[in-house]
Amino acid sequence: MNRIISILLFIISLQSFSYDYFKEIEVNGNSKYKEFYITEDIYSKSKNDLGDIRILDDNGQEIPYVIEKKDAGYNNIERIISVGNIVSEIAKEERMETVFKFSPKTELDDVFGNRIEIIPKRNFYFEYELLGSNNGKNWEYITYGEIYKTPDRENLLIDFPEEKYTYYKLVTDLNKESNFKGAVLKFYGSEKKETETILLKLEYQSEEKDKTSIIIIETNNLPIHKIYLKASGEFKRNYSIGNRDYYRTGTIFKVGDKENMQIDFRRISRSEQLILEIKNGDNKPLVITEIQGEYIPAKIMFKAEENGKYKITFGNENLYKPKYDLEEFSSMIKDRNLVIAGKINTVEKEAAVNVVKVYLPPKPMDIEEAILQLELLNRAFYPFTNCETGEMNIVYKRKDGDYAHVEPATKK
Repeated sequence: MNRIISILLFIISLQSFSYDYFKEIEVNGNSKYKEFYITEDIYSKSKNDLGDIRILDDNGQEIPYVIEKKDAGYNNIERIISVGNIVSEIAKEERMETVFKFSPKTELDDVFGNRIEIIPKRNFYFEYELLGSNNGKNWEYITYGEIYKTPDRENLLIDFPEEKYTYYKLVTDLNKESNFKGAVLKFYGSEKKETETILLKLEYQSEEKDKTSIIIIETNNLPIHKIYLKASGEFKRNYSIGNRDYYRTGTIFKVGDKENMQIDFRRISRSEQLILEIKNGDNKPLVITEIQGEYIPAKIMFKAEENGKYKITFGNENLYKPKYDLEEFSSMIKDRNLVIAGKINTVEKEAAVNVVKVYLPPKPMDIEEAILQLELLNRAFYPFTNCETGEMNIVYKRKDGDYAHVEPATKK
């Protein structure tokens, strides 16, 4: 019994290191720690959580590693576009209209902005309307809200969608005294952190159903965090997008020189496909000409005791993600050598043999009854427990029509 258990454990240990694919890693450099990027073929052939990845040395020994992922991070930024001067303050129908002019720093600069910071003279509280103009005569409504300055708090910021106006008119309650010294036009937003990203074309298929374009995008298990759509014409359409465990909605548009044709994801799991549904209403379906995907490749870092050949293996759905001590202190390791994993190789395996399970009938029987069961069940052979000996026997039909009986050899 102990020998059987040992053999089973040995077989299980062999199976735990089986894999379908591998890539050679040529290791060099002075640092003990090496790192390389996870490539598209590794993503497409590995488990969703990358738990089947293993690093092996030249002797086939498992080497601890850690997968380091970076998010598509953004930094908040605020830039001063122009410092505005008050060009007029006019009382009109119990309202005060204050006009600010924002000039570009140079003739080549634009005055794009989405935030105005008011410079106050004294304490006040106003409800306001903000309008914009390129010539100081024809005005377009932008937004409304409240601004105030008190001894203990203030709100002097007016935020709005990005606009390109030279003049801004602030309409407030009438006041006998001037309340503002001036204003500053700013741009406030987010700036992408410096991160290694990969942009690639994605294959897709589209069909129309119930005034909706259903687009199936092939993402091939890549960690896509953003897609870019290309389409002709002017439009504004709502959409929904998702996979088996992620869903979000939004709006894409393309009007004049303004457009929003990108869709960002946050914490989406890897999947083979994304399904994008664009609501067309009574409009003609959009003609999507191209879809691009962007992702940040993760890195694998491992410790190489000596330079030489290593390999990364993957492609085993039965393996669980390993837990190594290296994960606890990898962020402290700064000295690393960047190496490259070679081309993908497929492990050749012998053709699988179909194994048919054969169950012994629970009731012991004699040879005559076993032959009867063989005929009734139309079997090629019939195993049974011999009621006289208590051992497993087999009966089968010979080519000449007779029956054969197989029983264990008697020990001498």
